[in-house]
Amino acid sequence: MDQATGTAEARGAADAHRASRPRPDRSFPWAVAPGPTDDEVRVARKRWYGGAVFGLLWQALLVVAVWTNGGSVADRVVATAALLCFYAAYMLVPELLWRRSLSFRVVVLAGMALLAGLLLVPVGPAAVWSWLLVVALCGFVAARLWLVVVMVAAVCLAEFAVVTAVGWSTAAANGILFAPVVTVSIGASMLFFGRQREAEDRLGVAQDEITRLAVVEERARFSRDLHDVLGHSLTVVAMKSELAARLVDVDTERAKTEMQDVERLAREALQGLRQAVSGYREASLGAELVSARAALSAASITGTVPPASDETVAATDVRSLFAWVLREGVTNVIRHASASTVRITLTRTALTIEDDGTGLLAVPAGGPVPAAGPVLGGNGLRGLHERADAVGATITTGTSDLGGFRLRVERGRR
Repeated sequence: MDQATGTAEARGAADAHRASRPRPDRSFPWAVAPGPTDDEVRVARKRWYGGAVFGLLWQALLVVAVWTNGGSVADRVVATAALLCFYAAYMLVPELLWRRSLSFRVVVLAGMALLAGLLLVPVGPAAVWSWLLVVALCGFVAARLWLVVVMVAAVCLAEFAVVTAVGWSTAAANGILFAPVVTVSIGASMLFFGRQREAEDRLGVAQDEITRLAVVEERARFSRDLHDVLGHSLTVVAMKSELAARLVDVDTERAKTEMQDVERLAREALQGLRQAVSGYREASLGAELVSARAALSAASITGTVPPASDETVAATDVRSLFAWVLREGVTNVIRHASASTVRITLTRTALTIEDDGTGLLAVPAGGPVPAAGPVLGGNGLRGLHERADAVGATITTGTSDLGGFRLRVERGRR
């Protein structure tokens, strides 16, 4: 609990720092503002290269157009080399801009726009399709909506100028007439996905804050429980101890009676403390069902998991046991079973976990460890047997209908 609390608090502090950092007015959330942290640069780099490579795939059509639109071999080679240089700059320029100021980024973006315009000389009017990369690059490094809007408008005006220069009929025949429409579409897409990314970031911060507040609330609840359990008892113990100390030489019998009360109160307080700690360590079946679903999904395992609301299906006195068995069983499936499918079934008195993996050899409580084969749990399974015995339940293992391992805990009828 302390480790989980510390992790949640550290995460909450990081999120508070992130939330408190000033965001540029109407910024693109995927763009990195000046003065980023190493983590922000790492995330931006991952996002950039994932999308940039995809954008370059479409540029293969432009290279094909260069080699199919006529002209000498030398002209084609020069045009291809110019495009490759532009593509290399497109990929590498963000690495130079992550930690630079906005003004420096504007200068570099202007240089990229100029370089894109110069492609008209070796490539011809078809070079307008490479200008789409400038719009995309601006969205990732500009960190200002107004700058992206200006860039989109400038590119559209330049494309209209090219269309006017080559003639509307020629531009329509070569498809260049549609370049401004595609440019506006890319700008709008960046805005849409940017807003979506911002919403996801805010949701992540909100979820982390909820987790942190849950930890704080749990601490407060436990503190209240301890105060309720010990506060009154220890106060009375202190008062009766003082009274007994004053009466020991005056009224020995009454002093003895007071000390007996002190002993009784101390035992009651100790019992209450144990109950409070036991409740604090109680496993939640609903929470474990949610955790199991998330863990299986993260491990790319198809899981049939009852919803968290189904925890009420199980009898009250076995929910904690089922939660521990579920946690141990799912953990071992992910670690050892090499399974692709897991099925979890829950009834009032039984919980069953089945998979289609390689199968796990169970270690009976107190029994010998098999000479070969993966082992389910070891001490973990022995601990589950102890928990099951405490509530009159039994744990059995065997082969699943899915072809893998089956772990079942069942409490007898009462």
